[in-house]
Formats: sequence, structure tokens, C-alpha cells
Amino acid sequence: MMSRKKLPLSRRTHEGARPTWRPISFWPWTLAAAAAVVIVAFIVTAWLLAIASGAKPGTDRANARLDAVRTGLAAGAGAGAAVGLMLAFRRQHHQEIATVLTDLDATERRITELYAKAVEQLGNDKAPVRLGGLYALERLTQDNPAHRQTIIDVICAYLRMPFSVRAAPTSKPEPEATEDPHPSERSTQPETMTDGNGDTWQQERQVRLTAQRILAEHLRDDRTPDQRSAGPPGPRFWPGIRLDLTGATLIDFNFHRVVATDVRFDGATFTDGAQFYEATFLRFAAFRRATFGGATVFSRAIFGGRADFSQATFTGRVWFSQATFGYDADFNDATFGGDATFYGTTFNGTAEFQPAAFAADVMFSGATFGSCAWVNGATFAGRTQFGGVTFTDNTAFSGATFGGATEFAGATFAGGADRLPFKGTRVLSPDAQHVWPAGWCLMPDRRGGYLVARAKH
Repeated sequence: MMSRKKLPLSRRTHEGARPTWRPISFWPWTLAAAAAVVIVAFIVTAWLLAIASGAKPGTDRANARLDAVRTGLAAGAGAGAAVGLMLAFRRQHHQEIATVLTDLDATERRITELYAKAVEQLGNDKAPVRLGGLYALERLTQDNPAHRQTIIDVICAYLRMPFSVRAAPTSKPEPEATEDPHPSERSTQPETMTDGNGDTWQQERQVRLTAQRILAEHLRDDRTPDQRSAGPPGPRFWPGIRLDLTGATLIDFNFHRVVATDVRFDGATFTDGAQFYEATFLRFAAFRRATFGGATVFSRAIFGGRADFSQATFTGRVWFSQATFGYDADFNDATFGGDATFYGTTFNGTAEFQPAAFAADVMFSGATFGSCAWVNGATFAGRTQFGGVTFTDNTAFSGATFGGATEFAGATFAGGADRLPFKGTRVLSPDAQHVWPAGWCLMPDRRGGYLVARAKH
């Protein structure tokens, strides 16, 4: 089989690619072989003649010299035979390499033909043909790891094509904000269309759902973190994949437990909710200006690199419970329309929420900020819970606005609570059950409102 034939290590390339190989010209090999024969014959003859010169003068010396010449010529002939054997081996090796290259070329041509045909199917007007193209790309990707990223890019490009959302599904009541919903607990009812193009729209919707399912199925690693370190993943898992779904419209997006290298969802629209439960993003994760409709779950997700949610809009409830941000987390100018839960979340890098807007209740209870926490200018319209939060570096709430009950019970601050910057922090509900950090309280300002101020002042 083709896979059993090996090329020289210096000439191998990645799987599926054609090796780079340039044969040496005929004349250098011929000249080198002739020179080897002459040198061997000359050295052996000269050595034997030197020995023969020690024989008795006369017939014995002449016979010795004659034998020396014969032996030298025989040695030269032997060297020539060795060179011939080497050339024959080289010729056989070249033939094997040529066979491997021919097989690789044939395989590459076959892959190119299948790829071109599948991509052409994606542009067909009929939904069943487009579905066939997606499944053909999936099979091609599974069998040819070297082409996986390219084919993934094609599927992502298809999802980035314009797609209008004409109707929203009727979903089950959402769980309470303190719950941690599992992907299996979410379901939606089928959509109903009222216009004449409903069938076409529904068919395209099914094609897009299939594209999303293909991505999720092959990026999902159902093993626990401990199991992942014990051995390799299953054969259907595609490691090291980068996703670019910038500006894509994604329907009922379910990416729970996926593992991807870089993901870009800048400007993407998630309709009917988004599920990233226990997802792992090894490096950069971009959700800048993304719009999340319905319930959004990032619980227990792991962000290995920088996470950018700046200017993102969450219209429904959102969970980041027990998520881990390995580097900076950017929520600047983000808008949270429903309850937001960051219970037990770990921020190892700088966490920025300035000036984020929370229109409902917010829970940061038990969270850990391993670096700076900037909440300057943020707006909290509902109940805000920072109970038991650990702030290990600089923290700032300057210019923030708290509209509902606010709780800092059990929160710890680097350098003590006295050094907290609450400058210009306003409270709109002074009669609510507030629990401020030690040494802080509410004080009326000159405009009839209330500010958070140091108690000793």
C-alpha cells in the first residue's frame, strides 16, 4: 500500500502533501563511479607493486609485478561491481519514490475533484444538494487530516453567508438564574412560517443546522479534563481547529464541550440561545459586538487566552458560572438584558466591565479576580451580589451606578476595603438591603441622591 512506502526523512512533509524531491543529475554519479574505480585500482596496484619490488630479481620479481597488476585490476573490477550495485539500488529507490509521488498525485487529484464537487454542491439552489455537499465535505475532512482546516474554513464561510431570521421559536420557561442549565435541558418547539417562502427558508435553516452540527460533533471532546490528559481523543475528534464565524447568523447554537484553538464570533448573531457549556478555547476567543438572543450558557467554560466580549449584547439570561478566564476578560460596553450569573468564576487576568450595563440581577458570588478588576462606570439596575468575592489586585468601582440591593458580604480586597475607589459611585435605591464593604456606607449628595462614601467621613 502507498502508506507503507516511506520517503527519506529529509523529504517528508505533512500528511497528504506531495513530498519535495529533486533527483541528482546522471553525469555526477557517472564521474564519481569512474573515479572510484580508477582510485581503487591504482591504490591496490601501487601497494602490491611496492611489495613485489622486494622479490628476487629476475623471473620472480616479474611474476610478482604481473600478479600485482592483475590483482589491482581485479580490485578495480570489484569496485566497479560495487558501484554498479549501488547504482542499481539507487535506480530501484528512485522507482519507489516515483511510485509514491505518482500515488500521492493521484490521491491529491482525487481529493481536489471531490472538494471541488462538494463546494459546487454548496452553491446549488436545492437544499438536498447542499446537504449532500456538507456531508461530502465532512467525509473528506475525516479521511484527510491535512485538509481539515481548509474544509472547516469553507463550512464557516457558508455559515457567514447572509441569512435572515424571520420567526422566533417558542421555548420552555428558562430556569432560575442561580441554576446551572445542562445542554440536555434546553429544547425549542418548531418554528412556523406565514409567508410564501416558508419552505425555502426552513430548508436553508436545516442546511445551516447541519453545518453547525458537523462543526460541533467533530470539535466536541466528551472526556473529562482528567481523562484528556490520560490518552488521545477519539478518531472523530478534530484537534487544532480554528473557527472564523465573524458576522454569522447561528441558530440554536450548541457548542457544549467543544475544544477549539482560536474562535472568532465578532458581530455574530445567536438566535434561540447559545450553548457553550464546558467549552474550551485554547487561545483567543472573540465575541466582540456579538448578539446573544435567548438563554446563553458559558458555565464551566475555559478560556485559555484573551476573551473579548466587548460591546456584546445579551438579550436573555446568561451564565458564566464557574468559568475560567486564563488571561484578560474584556466585557467593556457589554449589555446584559437579563439576569447575569458569574457565580464561582475565576478571572486570572485583568477583568474589565467598564462601562458594562446590567439591566437585571447580577451574581458574582464566590468569584475570584486574580488580577485587576475594573468596573468603572458600570450600571447595575437590579440586585447585585459580590458576596464572598476575592479581589487580589487593584479594584475600581468609580462612577458605577447601583439600582437595586447591593451585597459585598464576605468580600475581600487587596490592601483592605479602605483603599477601594468608589468615587462618584451612585445608589438609586437607598432603602434597599445593602451590605457595603467594611468602612463604607451611603451618604446623601448635594443633588438629592446618594453616594457610596467612607463611614468616617
